[in-house]
Order: sequence, then C-alpha cells, then structure tokens
Amino acid sequence: MCAMKWLRRVLKGLLLLGLLAAGLIWYLLRPERVASQLILTGGDILPMATAAEAPGPEAILVEDGVITAVGTLAQLQESGAPVHDLAGKVLTPGLIEPHTHPIATALLGAVVDVSGFTHSSRAEVMQTLAQAADGTALTPWLVAYGWDPVAIADLTAPTLAELDAIAPDRPLVVITQMLHEVFANTAAMQAAGIDLVSQDAQDLQAGQAGIIRDAAGRATGAFRELEAVNAILGAMPAADPAVIELLVRKEYTTYAKAGYTTIGITGAVGKHPDPVGLLRHIGATAAPLRAYLYLLPHQGKALGGNDDFRVLGTKFWMDGSPFTGGAAFAEAYEHSDLTSERMHIPHGHLGPVNHDPGDFAAKVAALQSAGHQIAVHSQGERAIDEVLDAFEAAGPNPGLPHRLEHNALITAAQMQRAKALGISLGFFVDHIFYYGDALPDIVGDRAERYMPVGTAMRAGVITTLHGDHPASPIGALRTLRTAVDRTSVSGATITAPDQAISRYQALSAMTRQAAQQLGQEALIGTIEVGKRADFTLFNGNPLTADWQGLSVAGTWKDGQPTQTGLGGWLRFGPAFAALKSMLF
Repeated sequence: MCAMKWLRRVLKGLLLLGLLAAGLIWYLLRPERVASQLILTGGDILPMATAAEAPGPEAILVEDGVITAVGTLAQLQESGAPVHDLAGKVLTPGLIEPHTHPIATALLGAVVDVSGFTHSSRAEVMQTLAQAADGTALTPWLVAYGWDPVAIADLTAPTLAELDAIAPDRPLVVITQMLHEVFANTAAMQAAGIDLVSQDAQDLQAGQAGIIRDAAGRATGAFRELEAVNAILGAMPAADPAVIELLVRKEYTTYAKAGYTTIGITGAVGKHPDPVGLLRHIGATAAPLRAYLYLLPHQGKALGGNDDFRVLGTKFWMDGSPFTGGAAFAEAYEHSDLTSERMHIPHGHLGPVNHDPGDFAAKVAALQSAGHQIAVHSQGERAIDEVLDAFEAAGPNPGLPHRLEHNALITAAQMQRAKALGISLGFFVDHIFYYGDALPDIVGDRAERYMPVGTAMRAGVITTLHGDHPASPIGALRTLRTAVDRTSVSGATITAPDQAISRYQALSAMTRQAAQQLGQEALIGTIEVGKRADFTLFNGNPLTADWQGLSVAGTWKDGQPTQTGLGGWLRFGPAFAALKSMLF
C-alpha cells in the first residue's frame, strides 16, 4: 500500500511537470500576430447582420481589433492597410456557444469515460470501471462519467454491491451523461456523511427528493437531481488548482478549434475552490474566447468585468433532465420498457419543479432589480409556466434579456408569453441527435413537438442553439446540422421535421441571436462596422456545402488568429495524452 501511495505521488508530480511543460510549449509556439491594421478578402464573407440572407461585402477592414469598414477591396485599399488573403475560405462572425460549463467539461474529460459515445453494452461499461479501479486519478476518489441508459440499450443501473466489489475501500462515483444522477459506492457515501441505513422519516423524505433508499431504509447508492447529487459530489476532494487551470485552458482551445469565439457559462460548476475566480483569471490572460458568466445563487451577486470576461447574472434550475425523470412535463412520462426498466421512472410520473413559486418569484424580482440577467433551466411545460409566472410578477423588465434554457416541450403559447416578456429561448438540440431514436419511448407522441426550434423562429423570439457541455461533446457543426436536419446519430429517426430551420437561421442562432441573448449585440455576433473582429473561418460555405465537406479552418478574436491548429495540439496534446495514460 505504501508503495502504491508513493507511486501515485510520483505520477502526480510527473503529471504536473508535463502540464507545465505544455504551457511552456504553448508560449514558444503561440500564434504569430498579424498586423493591427488589415484588410481581409479573397473568400466569401457572411455578415449575418439581418434576419434574411443578403450578399456579403468583398472585404473587411480591421483596425486594432475592431471592424472599421466593409466594402469593395478597391475602396478599402485606400486605407493603405496590408491585405490578408482568405484563400477561398468562408468568413462568418465568430460562433457563440451560449450555454456551456467549461470547468466541468475539463474535469469530466479527465475522468473515466463510460459514455455511450465510446461503449455499446453494459458489459463494456462495467469492464472499463473494473480496469480503472486501481488507477491513479486527479484525486483519491475514482470518478467515472457518461453512464447513459438511454444510449446503451442494456444499461441497467449499477447495484451498490457491484460498485463495492469494484472499489471496496476507495470512494467511487459514477455520473450520468446529463449530470442529473450519480451512483456511489459505500466508501463514497461514508465520506459524504450519508447514513447507509435509516428509518428516520426525514431521511426517507430526502429519498423522495433524490437520495434513493429501499423499503428498509437502506441507501441504494443512487442520487437523483441537483440537491441529492450535490450531497455526493460536494464531498469529493478538489484536484490541484494548477492542474485544473491547465485543463480548463486546454478546454478553451477545444472550443476555439470547434469554431467558437465566445461562450456563455451558465453556472460556474466544477470542483474548484474558487471557480468564478478561475474563470475571471483565465479571461484576463489572453484566452482564445470571450466568456460571459451566470453565477449560481450561492456565488454572490457581483456583476461586471470587461469584454473578455463579464458576469451577467444568475442561473437557476427549475426542473431536471428528461432522461432521469426530472423534467416537469405537463403529462406523465410515456410508460415503456425504457422508462420503467432502465430509467426506473414509475408509471404516471410527473417530474418535480425545484422551487416554491412564491419564493422563486421573490428571488427573480430581487435579482432583476439588482441588474441581473437570469437564465433558468426549464425542460417541461410546468417548469416553464412557473418561470414565466415569476418573470411576469417581477414587473417591467429594464432591458435585461432573461433566458429560458433547453425548452424540450415548450408550447407555442408559452413562446408568445416569453416574447411578450422579452425572454429569449435556447434549445439543446443534441437531445435530437443523440436520443432521437429513444424519444418516443420517453415522451410518446410529444416527440412530434420536441425541441420546437422552428416554431420559436417563426414566432420571432430570440432563438439560440447550444450543447450544454459536458452533457454532449463540443461540436459546433453538429449543433448547426442537427437544427437543420433533426436527424438522430443512427440516421434512423427525424424528430419533428416541421421544426427544422434553414441553415441561415441556424447560423444566425449561433451568431447574431446568440449575441442578443447574451446582451452583447453591440459588440459581437455580426460583421458590421464598430464591432469586434471576431471571426470563424470555414472550409466550405456553411450555407451551401455538403455537411461532410464542411469544416472549421480557424478562428480570430480581436483581429488576431487564435491557436486552433497544430500549435494548439502542441500546446496541450502531449501533456493531456500523458494525463490520460497515467490516470487510467
């Protein structure tokens, strides 16, 4: 045992040295700066400045990170600025991911992967867990992420006996793909102070709220939805803050490589002693992204920042995930083998709302008066009604673009209410891509109106698309395509085809309308004079190219290329590969 502890210390030391070396490599290979005054031309330019497609300019003049003129090449050459040839690439405003969680994405990318993206059976998942049991990790706990009974057909929940057999003495936690349920072994529950057996009425009531116990009061190891999940995850030790920072910086380059120049962080979630401070620090040190943060309610009320990092407001969860029984639908979940046997959702189940209506309305009114933009996770109709009621009760909105997030089964009438209240709608369309085949077994005929992006666009509501990482892999082109063709990953299902939108609408949702949702439309989102020179370059035209032939060529922020190619791989690739090999 002493030898194992010594080996773990050595490996962690090597890991830290490797990550620090990667940072030095990045410094030496950071992208070469281009001239501060520059004309961009030689490719198609899509300004995205209107609701309808319009011809773009031939050239753009950038000065000190700002777009100062658009027009013909001949006109702009009068400025005397050097010309940068786009070499046939297509230039758009920088893509915006308005709903993501970079710290959690970075940390969960460094744990044991048991996802449906990499596994096809329960046996494979359990084998992965068993093989990882004696490996080193970021902390003494063994953490796995991606358990997904919807994506893996035979993935019944792990029993406490199975988890204890894999890790008899070491705390083990398995987190589901949508982050709304975890499974813990006995050692983890003991470390978290959870009573393993209890007949106390309060404990049994807590079980109804998410700490699952059997009829005898024994904890089963399952924890569902926010409060119960936090009872376990809150007890986990944090990794070394320096390592976490490097992992998050690596994740920022992943966003940039995917084509994003701006992210909206809807909740600074992730195990770190000061997650808000970490994000603020990264934003102040030449990050390849702009980041706009919504605080969790316990993280304070201080707003402000600059154009690289700014705190905009507060994030709430009104309900949970459709894939754990947590979405507060108006009608019960469909009764099927999937919901009853693998998801363990009882017949007639209606997901709960997370807040008392009066209490939530008071919080909304207080935060709105303090200038907070409020974003609320709301999947089901009952949750959405409660959020809309609270916004309406708060009184006149002083220009704050409040947000409804995910909106799995939002109705047309609710969209009209949201529009009248000045509330924008963000859609998590990856549900359609990764779970489209299974949706009829979860919501029945309601799948015909699931993620109704088309209705929102037609209603004239500010509408955006997001990936809610780490709940899905970072992939801007997948998000764009899914909103257009609404096809599942298998290709077997097209969910609610009448809710499809055009490519231009989808690109608008990821640029112009995403900037409006963040309240940053004066700064980013379109290619117009006076806005920041944030661009995404494509190989192929995102409005016309075959999907298989379309790729991201790079991004620019403030008129300078960001590190998204070979240099980005050199920046963190070897150290991250070493991290994975040492941990697992």
